Amino acid sequence: MTEDYEGPREELTDVKCPLCGEKLYFIQMMTEIAYEKQILIQTYFCKKCLFKKNNVTQIDRGEPLRESILVRGQDDLRIVVYRSPEARILIPEMGAEVEPGDISNGEVTTVEGVVTRIWERMGSVLYDFEGTEEEERSAREKLEKIRNWNFFPFTLVLEDESGMSRIQSSRAIIEKIDMGSV
Repeated sequence: MTEDYEGPREELTDVKCPLCGEKLYFIQMMTEIAYEKQILIQTYFCKKCLFKKNNVTQIDRGEPLRESILVRGQDDLRIVVYRSPEARILIPEMGAEVEPGDISNGEVTTVEGVVTRIWERMGSVLYDFEGTEEEERSAREKLEKIRNWNFFPFTLVLEDESGMSRIQSSRAIIEKIDMGSV
């Protein structure tokens, strides 16, 4: 750190803790991190019950992009993926789409991590499945293939309005896109 570095300061607010009712403290800090570059971190926390609520906001932005890779086999599951809070994930061969939400956070993971999370979400959706018996059987077979990693090759796609997402592979294809058409 340089001598003129001023770390975050905490200040007591009038905002009440949703758990215990004590007044919350607030910390705000601007910093730079890999992938996101400059970010603003805002945190409310309670010193009594240790409740904490973080909000991370991207300051730097790029141009909207679509980045994709053909995942050919087990070795490709280790490819590192950075998904920004604004990125949409698609795996067309699975019929999988993960939309960013209001409380989405960026994450550094792997192709395997992305697929595993999708598999878990798809599995929980099947508990309330309301299709025909044949549709349900087909969905369960697809899930079983995913669980056993028997669905290569497949395409992983990130569509990101902020332009910050990345698939760390020389084989990744990056295209600028118009988010109005997505």
